[in-house]
Amino acid sequence: MSLLQALIAGVIQGLTEFLPISSSGHLVIYGTLFGGEEGADLSFTVFLHLATLLAVIIVFRKDVWLLIRELCGAVADILRGKPNFKTEGRRYLLLVIIATIPAVIAGGGIKILDLDYMLENIFLVAVMLIVTAVFMFLVDRIDTGKLTRKDTPYGRALGIGLFQAAAILPGLSRSGTTIFAGTLLGLRKEFAVKFAFILSIPAILGSALVELRGLAKAEDITTNPGNWIAGFVAAFVCGLFSILFIRVLIKSKKFYIFGIYCLAASVFAFLVGFGVIHA
Repeated sequence: MSLLQALIAGVIQGLTEFLPISSSGHLVIYGTLFGGEEGADLSFTVFLHLATLLAVIIVFRKDVWLLIRELCGAVADILRGKPNFKTEGRRYLLLVIIATIPAVIAGGGIKILDLDYMLENIFLVAVMLIVTAVFMFLVDRIDTGKLTRKDTPYGRALGIGLFQAAAILPGLSRSGTTIFAGTLLGLRKEFAVKFAFILSIPAILGSALVELRGLAKAEDITTNPGNWIAGFVAAFVCGLFSILFIRVLIKSKKFYIFGIYCLAASVFAFLVGFGVIHA
C-alpha cells in the first residue's frame, strides 16, 4: 500500500464513518477498484477504526465520561444487591445498552451463519446506497421531536437499535440510518445526532474486535509505519470534521445533499460492479 493509497483510505474512513454515506460501502468500492493483500488491508482497517473511535470519544467526551461513571456505578450497585436505574444518567446508560443489543445480535448472526461474503458484494452496496439516499431525503421532511435522554422510552431506543442492526449491510449508512430512526421515533434532532454518534462507539469498537480475530489467521502481514500513521491522522482529522459538520447541518434541513451524493455513489458502484469503471 502506497502513501497515497493510505491517505485516501484514511480520508474515506474518516469522512464516511460519520457522514451518512456509508463507510463500509465506500471501502467495498475502494477494495473492488484497488484490491490488495487481505491481511494487510484488514489490519489497516482496524487501525483506521481506532482513529475514528478516538475522534468521536474526544467530541463527546462529557457524555462518554458520564456513561463510564454510570456503568461503574450501576455494576457496583448490582453487586451490592441494590440496582438503581431511575436517575437520568442511568436511564441514558440503559438507552445506549438497549439500542446496542440488536447490532450485537446481528453481527454475531452474520459470523455464526458465515455470511461475511454478503458484506463484500458491491451490488448490495449499490442497492443499499439508494436506501440510504431515501432516508436522507426523509430526514429533512420529518418534524423535529421533543424527546431527549431524560424521557426517551426504552422501546424507542430498541427501535433505533433495530435500524442500526440493519445498517450492518454495506451501503446502508450506520450514522444516517440511526439519525433517521431517531428523528422518525420522535427524538429531538440534535439528540438524535448525538445518540447516533454515541452508539457508534460500541459499534466501531465491536467491529474492530471482530476484525482482530481475522488478523490472528493472517500470514505475512507487512506494514509501513509511515503510511499507517498518515492514514490514521487522515481518518482522525476527517472524522472530527465529519462529526462537527453533521451537528451543524442537522439544524439547516440540508441532509438531502447526502441523499444526492448516495444516489451518485450508487450509480458509480453499479458501474464498478459491471466492470465499466476499473483501476
